[in-house]
Amino acid sequence: AVAFFSGLRSVMSPDDRLFIGFDMQKDPRVIVAAYDDPQGVTAAFNLNLLTRINRELGGNFDTSKFSHYAQYRPVECAARSFLISREKQTVNINALGRSFDFEQWEPLFMEISQKYTRTMIEELAAESGFRIEHDFTDQEYFYTDSLWVPLPR
Repeated sequence: AVAFFSGLRSVMSPDDRLFIGFDMQKDPRVIVAAYDDPQGVTAAFNLNLLTRINRELGGNFDTSKFSHYAQYRPVECAARSFLISREKQTVNINALGRSFDFEQWEPLFMEISQKYTRTMIEELAAESGFRIEHDFTDQEYFYTDSLWVPLPR
């Protein structure tokens, strides 16, 4: 993240601002419920990525052969989502000219969503060449929008 934000800082002028949102650390049960929701929103989102590969890259994923699995790792402050192959299978992606073998129960890593503390945001800003001008938070402090100012070079 520092490399990304430092790169942004390198092309910003002193009058520029960076406005960025952060998902904050919270009760792990709240985070798990968001990524393993009973409505299946996150599962549908991740399975749709396979559908898009099929449509846009000539893949042949059978989405019924994958299950969504989510986890939260509080020590790493990260939520992760996977699609798990329900059976041994081979998937072809024509645009890549490749096939991919999946073992039964093999995970396909789909996403990581980092969670932050106020201190982590302050350190990230400083290490990337910014200072925080203002933070905007919701009442529960679940989410923060942060306005960053580039430090003089």
